[in-house]
Amino acid sequence: MNDLNNILFFARIVEYGSLTAAAESLGVAKSMLSQRLSALEKELGVQLIRRTSRRLQVTEIGKRYYAQCGVVLREAANASGIVDSIRALPRGKLRISCPVNFSQGMLAPILSAFLDTYPDIEIVLDVTNRPAAMTDGHDVVLHIAPVVKSLALVTSSFALDREVLVASPKLLSRIGMPRLPKDLKSMPSAASQQTPDAGGRYAWQLLGPKRARQTVRHFPRLLTEDLWVIRESALAGAVIAALPPVLCRDAVDDGRLVRVLPEWMLREQRLYVTYPSKRGLTLAARTLLDFVSRHLRHGLREVQDGTFQFSISQSRKGSTDHAQHLRS
Repeated sequence: MNDLNNILFFARIVEYGSLTAAAESLGVAKSMLSQRLSALEKELGVQLIRRTSRRLQVTEIGKRYYAQCGVVLREAANASGIVDSIRALPRGKLRISCPVNFSQGMLAPILSAFLDTYPDIEIVLDVTNRPAAMTDGHDVVLHIAPVVKSLALVTSSFALDREVLVASPKLLSRIGMPRLPKDLKSMPSAASQQTPDAGGRYAWQLLGPKRARQTVRHFPRLLTEDLWVIRESALAGAVIAALPPVLCRDAVDDGRLVRVLPEWMLREQRLYVTYPSKRGLTLAARTLLDFVSRHLRHGLREVQDGTFQFSISQSRKGSTDHAQHLRS
């Protein structure tokens, strides 16, 4: 089989009309080009170009061979283009860590749309409220916290609605409506297992009128990573709970839950998307980050506008509808 490089060299000699011009266009020595032409002619057993001291003359068989060389070189270029396009497509397996309820309500439809858009990417989703690390093998870590600091990692952050304190009318009729933050200390509460301070104590950090600040220690009757379980316990009258507005807005609107100390706000929470330096990211990971970040902004705007509804009983339908919207 003819060396494809020799075919290319021959075609360039014909096109440029001289060994010198062809060698300059290819960036090779004229002597090497002459040797390659001779090797091709020897392999074919015919003379393709008559060489004299004054000019080159393509033989009749050389002209016919050149016409076919163009076809071969174009097909070779097309084949290389196919390989390059395949290499350019994001592919591979990605491992993501995400908080429990955020994965159910917000991330699920985004990932569904992503998998539909990029069929050569596989996702391993670790659902946990415990902070994950890149050393655990994660490509992307989503985490909700007041502040995340890491000098070794790159972080994008998104503002979230502040959580609100809520309780059922049933509970408040039994224990009374708290009037001041200190009244919360003796009331039954719920908390995430990941929110104690360094001493293992649970506390709500509140910002009130005239920027007053108070830290109220409480003693949870219920500890769980699942905010939906906390919501259901609050609805049942078992606890006062701090919940994201998206999880309790419907219950507050219809009176099943009541805002407690509405003039006091809990501290700001942010969603952090953490990943190694982009310089070391695979194409698949970069594609995922861009896709997730773009659609998170849209979804979080819906949350803040009050148009996003999260419900476990409707999560499958809601995720499907939301994913369909993202694809369109």
